[in-house]
Amino acid sequence: MSANGNAITDWKRLWQLVSGIHHETPESTVREELLNVSKELQDGVLQFRKRSASNVKLEDLLKEKKQQKLLPFTQNLQELLDLESQQCWEILCYYLTNEYRGSASSLTAHISSESNMSKLLDDIWGYYTLERMIVLKIVKNLLLFYKVPNHPYHAQYKEILNKITLPKLRDSYLNQLEQLINEYPPNQLANGEFFDYHTRLIVWSEGNAREINEVLHVLLLICEHLPFELKHIEKLFNCFRQHTFGRQQSYLDIGKPLHNELMTRLAYSETILLLKCFDLEDTASTLALNIIDSLDKEIIRMYHNPENGPLLLSWMLLKIRFTKATEEEETFLPCQLMGKRAIGLRCFEYLQNLLTNTMYKDDSLVSRIARKTVYNMLTYMCDFFDGDGSCARHPYIYELLCELLSWPSLAKEFCSEEEKGVRSLFNTLLETFPIDFVHLSMLANSLTKAGMSSFIKAQLESLPIFTDLYDESKYPLRAINEEDYILTANVMPFPHLDFNISANTTAVVLPRPEGYFVHFRISLNYFVVLHHEINCLLAETVQTQGDWQQNERVRRINAGLEYLQSVLQRTKSLSAISAEMVHPTEMCIDLLNKFKAVPQPPVQMLANCLNVCTMLLPLVDAEIFARVITLDILPMITNETLENYKDYALGICFDSRVVGTYLVDVEKKLERYDFLLAYLGFLRSYTKLQRNKFLKIEIPGLIFLLREVFPHMHAWGFQSQSERHKIYIEIMGFVCDILDTVTSLGSKNEKINSDKQFLRDVCTHSLSNMENGMMLLRFVALGNAYLQHTMEMESNWMIQQSHGIVLLVRLAMRILMQLLRLKTSTLESNELSPLEALIYTQPKQRDTLRIIPVVTSYMSNIFDRWLPILSCRLLRRIALEFNMSLLACLDMEPDQIRLTFLQRLPDELESDSLKVAILELVEACIEKQPGVTEAFFKVNSTQEKRFLGKEVGVQIADSILTFLEDYLEAVGKDPKTVEHSLPSKIMNIFHSLWKNGMQSLVEDLTKRPKFWLQLCNPLFSTLDSNARVYTQLLNILSIEIFSTTTNGNGELKQVVSRFFETPNFYKWINYVFDMPKTPAADPYCAIDVFSEDVPEWLCRLAAFKSFLIILLKKQPQFIEIPPKQLKKLAEETLAHLVDRAEFIEDLRPFIVLSELYLFVLLSFKLSYTDTPEEDVEMLKQIIKLLSRLSSCYEDLHIRAKEACLAFTIKCADVLAVELLNDSNSALNFLYSVVSIICTELQTLENSARVENQAKLELENLQQSSSNSLVLSFNLLKTVASIFHDSGPGNWDLPFIVNKVFQRLLSCARSILQLYSKQKLAVELLDVLIVFAKGNCSAEFLHCDVGDYLWLKLLPPKDILQTNFAVIGQTKTDDNSWTVQKWWPIYTRGITLVTIMFEKHKHYFVKQALQFVGIHEQYLVDSLLLAKQTLEPLAMELIKSAVTLVSNLVEFETLWRLEHSQSLFNLMRAVQVLMGHCISMFHQPKNLKCLIAGRSLQLDILSDIERPGFTDEVISAFNNLTEIITLSVQSLLRFSPKLLDLICSPEFLVTKYEPIFEIHFGAPKLNETAMTLSFGTVLSIVGVFTKVLNLQGHGFHEVPLNVIPSTSSEGTSATQAGAAALARTQRQFSKSVSITSVSSANCPPNELLCNLDGELCLLALEHILMLAASQSMLALKNPYLPAREKQIVRREISTELLTFHEFVRKKVLIEHREHREMWYRRKHGLVYMQLGDGAGVGSTATSSSASASGSGSTTTAGGASSTAQSSARRHSIDLRVNVVRRLYLQQEHNRQQQRTPASTSGGNDFEMSHVISPIGAGGGRTQQPAAVSSTPQLSRPPLRRQGEPTQTLGSSELKRNCGVESVSGSNNEPDAEEVEEVDEIQYFPPDEPSYTPLSYVQLVEEDYLHFMSNLFSVICQSD
Repeated sequence: MSANGNAITDWKRLWQLVSGIHHETPESTVREELLNVSKELQDGVLQFRKRSASNVKLEDLLKEKKQQKLLPFTQNLQELLDLESQQCWEILCYYLTNEYRGSASSLTAHISSESNMSKLLDDIWGYYTLERMIVLKIVKNLLLFYKVPNHPYHAQYKEILNKITLPKLRDSYLNQLEQLINEYPPNQLANGEFFDYHTRLIVWSEGNAREINEVLHVLLLICEHLPFELKHIEKLFNCFRQHTFGRQQSYLDIGKPLHNELMTRLAYSETILLLKCFDLEDTASTLALNIIDSLDKEIIRMYHNPENGPLLLSWMLLKIRFTKATEEEETFLPCQLMGKRAIGLRCFEYLQNLLTNTMYKDDSLVSRIARKTVYNMLTYMCDFFDGDGSCARHPYIYELLCELLSWPSLAKEFCSEEEKGVRSLFNTLLETFPIDFVHLSMLANSLTKAGMSSFIKAQLESLPIFTDLYDESKYPLRAINEEDYILTANVMPFPHLDFNISANTTAVVLPRPEGYFVHFRISLNYFVVLHHEINCLLAETVQTQGDWQQNERVRRINAGLEYLQSVLQRTKSLSAISAEMVHPTEMCIDLLNKFKAVPQPPVQMLANCLNVCTMLLPLVDAEIFARVITLDILPMITNETLENYKDYALGICFDSRVVGTYLVDVEKKLERYDFLLAYLGFLRSYTKLQRNKFLKIEIPGLIFLLREVFPHMHAWGFQSQSERHKIYIEIMGFVCDILDTVTSLGSKNEKINSDKQFLRDVCTHSLSNMENGMMLLRFVALGNAYLQHTMEMESNWMIQQSHGIVLLVRLAMRILMQLLRLKTSTLESNELSPLEALIYTQPKQRDTLRIIPVVTSYMSNIFDRWLPILSCRLLRRIALEFNMSLLACLDMEPDQIRLTFLQRLPDELESDSLKVAILELVEACIEKQPGVTEAFFKVNSTQEKRFLGKEVGVQIADSILTFLEDYLEAVGKDPKTVEHSLPSKIMNIFHSLWKNGMQSLVEDLTKRPKFWLQLCNPLFSTLDSNARVYTQLLNILSIEIFSTTTNGNGELKQVVSRFFETPNFYKWINYVFDMPKTPAADPYCAIDVFSEDVPEWLCRLAAFKSFLIILLKKQPQFIEIPPKQLKKLAEETLAHLVDRAEFIEDLRPFIVLSELYLFVLLSFKLSYTDTPEEDVEMLKQIIKLLSRLSSCYEDLHIRAKEACLAFTIKCADVLAVELLNDSNSALNFLYSVVSIICTELQTLENSARVENQAKLELENLQQSSSNSLVLSFNLLKTVASIFHDSGPGNWDLPFIVNKVFQRLLSCARSILQLYSKQKLAVELLDVLIVFAKGNCSAEFLHCDVGDYLWLKLLPPKDILQTNFAVIGQTKTDDNSWTVQKWWPIYTRGITLVTIMFEKHKHYFVKQALQFVGIHEQYLVDSLLLAKQTLEPLAMELIKSAVTLVSNLVEFETLWRLEHSQSLFNLMRAVQVLMGHCISMFHQPKNLKCLIAGRSLQLDILSDIERPGFTDEVISAFNNLTEIITLSVQSLLRFSPKLLDLICSPEFLVTKYEPIFEIHFGAPKLNETAMTLSFGTVLSIVGVFTKVLNLQGHGFHEVPLNVIPSTSSEGTSATQAGAAALARTQRQFSKSVSITSVSSANCPPNELLCNLDGELCLLALEHILMLAASQSMLALKNPYLPAREKQIVRREISTELLTFHEFVRKKVLIEHREHREMWYRRKHGLVYMQLGDGAGVGSTATSSSASASGSGSTTTAGGASSTAQSSARRHSIDLRVNVVRRLYLQQEHNRQQQRTPASTSGGNDFEMSHVISPIGAGGGRTQQPAAVSSTPQLSRPPLRRQGEPTQTLGSSELKRNCGVESVSGSNNEPDAEEVEEVDEIQYFPPDEPSYTPLSYVQLVEEDYLHFMSNLFSVICQSD
């Protein structure tokens, strides 16, 4: 904080700007910022003035600021800080503005009382002390780097120092040092006037010690750049003596570790500063002499404290260098005494401890100065005193030397000096090797670590001397002179090793304190000695027992192995390992095996052995893995077959082995963890190799660490805290390796194998438990304040981001983010894990961690540039995963939230990485955290609370809208801006707003002019290949278009219209379809447009598809897409579909392309092609696509399958002509289609089989396949409709080859009984029906349809226990069968049987009868279902059942033989059904209730009241009419034929059973077994007659037959008939309500007026025939009483009055002029050729029928022309013929049977088609084709409700005249057959009495005319 005026210097921010590790600050900014504070930097901590330095009173200042309410608190703060008023106020304001993170209410609570403000005072005090420390750190940084060219700001640093000048800086900081050493705490604090004053005094003393230490470092750096003068050195010395080199510190207790560390650091810093001052150049002799003269007396007396040892040694060397002390003994003796005292004070040990202290353990300039100073001391000492090698005997000198040489600069200097300085110590080691094996190993290890591996390795592999203790028996020597000897015999000093000392080798024997040493001049390899040592140790294990930790040989081997592992670590290949190194390396395994189980094992040695194995892993991992695993020392899983990862995580079947044993028994006691660290190194090294031995290495290691180590380490003792941190770092680093590997695979779109996923699951589950989770959160919850306090203890702030406690916090945050992201993969439920429960705690609850506020506090961290970024990322992950309010957990006001995060965005000096993290946090909050989103967008800003009031905080931070607005302006000017990282993240926010429906937050922006033009500007620029912004813009446009109104936004329409301009749209097509062919991890999965893991090109394609689909749905209301563009899109899409279908490595784009093509295709009414050539080309592409699809269809995603099937259906329909014209293309098309269909059928059958086996409903499988199956079935129907009639002759070959029909039946058999497949069963049966109707139906005859389906069509077991027709009044289970759900399936099954029977008659009759026999009970129930319900599904079932019966009665004789019981039961049911249907015409209210279904009474009433119900009633009446017609047709087979009754002279009444009871009156509904009566039947005649009267039904003399063209008259008559037929085509709707019906109680007349008149006429004709037959049967019955016969005549006469009147008015021509009922108009005749054999036989027949009346000798025919309307055609097909006509036909057939070789003269009688509905003539003779205007297609006799009426053929129902019996004639002619019948023409009496037979033109009125006459005769005669 600056003291200049009122300006505030944010020292924390200045550190971030000018240090060079946080921001890439421009050099000009650094220069400017530093120049602004150059005076403050010079003053250092002196800039903070004491309270007494200013006269400004705090009361006056606060009054001026209008903040009197803060006066008590500010006064306490001033007394605590001892600062003048202005600076105290500035610190308070700046802390509250930038540092305080509490709410306004909590601030009020803090300053409300003395006790509450204590915490806030301490926080501000900590902030103030950090500011003071940062000033010193910045100055230190200037001095560190102003001469370092690599530093980015060294020039600016140099400029600032030049401005300040080093002398001024030196003087200033000497003054600061003096002031700090002499400083006392504030008076009020010292006097104990503060709450908890003693603790605060300690805190003050700690801060003072840290500042002194930092000032000492600054002075050390200044001394390096500018050597001190005598006065400065004297001043320093006096200051140091004043507080005894830091030992005299008030309020600090040396017994406390922290205080001890502070005082030790002060002593080290002051010692090294004095040593640096005494380390003078050789030229500074004058200064040296002056120093000696000034300080000699004082320093000589300092020999009591450890820090005095280095001073005495340095002082001795200074005097020896610059005086002639060595020349005179008097002057040399004091020097010797000082040296002795220094050695006595263990000066080398002290120096080693000094250099290994954390202050000097880095590579900073301060540390280098300290090490260089000590190195110079050793150099001078060796130069003066090590001529005889005596210096090597001083304790710890080699340890100190090794520490110095472990740094590259000193190591390089050491290796370059061969005969000077400390090199003499190395030479001494060479002379005494291998006696002093340890020190040489240590020295070699240090040089290797410092990068001098090759130098020292070369030295060790050829050592010049072998030294050993002299033993006469071992070494026989012969003296040459006093010192030199010769070996007299060969000696092998190392047994079992190839090293010999040959005879005559010279040697030297020298005395040592340990004894006499013999030195042989022979070359020796270091590794041979190491090999020997290991051999000796292995040999000693048998004899030696005890503590191996203290064994000397173990210590020697330890040193050797440490060097060996350092060498191997730097070895890049096996060839670099020498032969001598191989044996010691391999023997590490032997050592591990030998010592793993001994008591008190040498753990450090074994750890080094394991480290050697670790270093070999990159070279020979497989061999090392095999050997180490065999040792059984690593943790392992004893059972690898556990399937649940939770069992592994719980430690089931886990054994920690030797690692765990050592940890518990040895290392915890020693508080050193060498073997654990070695195991961690091995584990991490092997994991990085990714050899995937998870169950051998990674999973056991992970379980061991997370169960035995990580959660318990905080309670262990450690000799060094750095070792604790190292273990934590290794464990968390290992966890990060595991989690990051899985994450990186996901980001690379690689498939994660099951083993890695298993490892990840074990890891996440273990870390989510309470113990591990708590430890993880403890690191995260350390908080920024703790880190700041810790960092104040650190000497070097420039490298702290890579190690220490900050690194632990970073790793913990990274792991926490990954755990939250991966939790869904391990947690089976939505419950919170223990870890999450600890995180998601609101501040109102008891929460000591306060994770979310603590994580937020890292935003203000200045020491590590990654912590604020990780803070944002972790908060983002918490926001996404958090199901509670993040705003509540933050416990911050909205303006503080904006200040904390959003204020970083406009700062140009802030790093882009942090800005990106902040924008990602905003995006996440938009998605999941509305509270924080409102704070970011400044919603309700006028109601926000502010902790400093509105005066201070009104404009405290802008909302995110400001930056969105800036983005729009930038993109509007330059669309390429979006390709940069920050604009792309802002675009993500726009995208997230629209995706989450929160556009209202930017409503002000959207209302601005040109908003859409600016936002969408990038769409029309040069398109970058990897920019996600285009996908997002398309998504935004799609959402906006979808939600916009019809009028829409004009500007938005303008943007979309511009998009579809030809240049832009073609560019976009090329851009979107630029799809790389790269393999995907999961090539068959669908994509999520909003997913981050999907590649950009795929997201873009999906967004483009969605955009176009929405536009197609919205056109033309929004805009109309130009057809030219759509055509281009369709062509390109099809081409790319064909191309991508081959690339099965990634089928994801194929999904999108197929859906896009489908919707584009459907947008055209017909096809997008314009010419036949384009059609052909399109067909080729489609065939090629289908061919490729059929080969990989199983691999396609379900969405792709559905889309492909859908557009194949559309294309087949559009390209039908091309398919029919090209047989080759058609067959290729069909083969591909059939292949796809077979695949779908196989999938369906497999799923059904699995479901049957599991006895479960596999809902997922059913859902995944049902749509594609339905589409497959529809495709089959489409193909059948195209090829049935016009296809090539062999079009069904693919179906036959692939056995499609058998597959269809097999699938039907598999799924019919499965509830989950009920919809599919209905669709599949529809397919079977379609094929049964077509010309492929004969294939089913070879498939044993009955074997496949008859039993499967039985109702499921769920409903077999109940009556098939029972109506349930309660709601049934949605997941189980009910009879109502079975009806559609059963209906289609019966329909299939009916159609097959109609098509194939004799060939299928046995199977049909078998079906009836099996299903007798259910068919009866189906027929009787009408009494329970008449809802639509039930009506369809009834119709299908009665249709089947009406067809089967044709084979009544065979049926009776095969299964007479079913015949009886079904015909009885038909009677009941017919009676019930007739009764419904008289009970419309009951009918309405039956139509309403199985609801409650109130529901029925409400249903009847609804509008539109009348149409359903009308439809039901029409259906009942059809049922009545079919029932009559069935019963006619069991009633005598009219011809027999009228004409047969010997009619046997006893041959027939009466069907009608002689009962007249209303039908009784309460009878359980209803029977038919004359009254019932005759009543419906009146109803139908009334219908025809109400509708004004008229007849138009429609011809029913074709007269042979044997004369011009006949020809003209034929043409006239055809013309009349063409003129009389009528359309009739049977369910159209012509009146508005609002209630169910409509008048009966209104209902009757809307019935289908044609159906009613048809039913009337059938019923009249049955009534006539039964009436005549009753009248001819001799056993019937005459009274009953009279009743029959009377009732018939009475009941049929309306019918007779209808005939008289509608049928008789000019009935007013011709009142004779027998009169008939002639419509033409053609004489037959005389001499025809048929005519002779027919003459008698005609004469026997002449009694019927006058000229009316002909009868009406059967079926009318099929050229009528749908209803008309249907009714015509059901027409019955008249008696005489059929009699003539019967006689004609008999003639043909008698004379099969008859001439063609009898075959000239032509009719449109056979007129008998129950059976044609007995002959099966092929006859000429009939003239008909409609194709003869096979279909069921009655259409189902709602189906379009189709053209009917000769196999349909016909009008039944009741003439022939089934046994006599049951063959129905084919569609091409017609009947030729001779007919006798009778003339009126005035004509000649005899005429030849003739062909007579019949019309439809003739039948009703005849029946009217017949009933008249019946009623009048006996």
